[in-house]
Amino acid sequence: MMPADARAPASCRARGFTLIEVLIALAFLALAMSAIIATVGVSIRDAGELRDKTFAHWVAMNEMTTLRLAPAWPTIGTQKGNTEMAGQKWNWQAIVSTSQDPDLLRVDIDVSNVLSPDTVSASLVGFIGRPLPQVPGSMPTPQGNQGGTSAP
Repeated sequence: MMPADARAPASCRARGFTLIEVLIALAFLALAMSAIIATVGVSIRDAGELRDKTFAHWVAMNEMTTLRLAPAWPTIGTQKGNTEMAGQKWNWQAIVSTSQDPDLLRVDIDVSNVLSPDTVSASLVGFIGRPLPQVPGSMPTPQGNQGGTSAP
């Protein structure tokens, strides 16, 4: 008498995957997962760097706006300071220099994170025009519109 296994057709005995096929599939899956994890890590790092560069650019634009809104022209030379934005501390340096136009000053602003002061995170170049003389009665005063020309 034949054992039960020997009487069954070959197609019935060959069900499922062999151990080597399963190991090869797992190795392929592990390789694919490691590549995905590495890509996600790079994306997270790049997003953080982009966020920091954006904040640094905002710091530079704020300093340029402060210089432009000042009632007097900035002095030619280097100005340094620090500020806080988005919970981070930033160092900035503004270099004010003359330009070919006598009514314009060139301003170069570099911003770096306090944690890495030697690495410039953002640079901004702008120009500031000579302030216009204020004509009495043409601009609103800080207390209100006494003598101004705008409608109520």
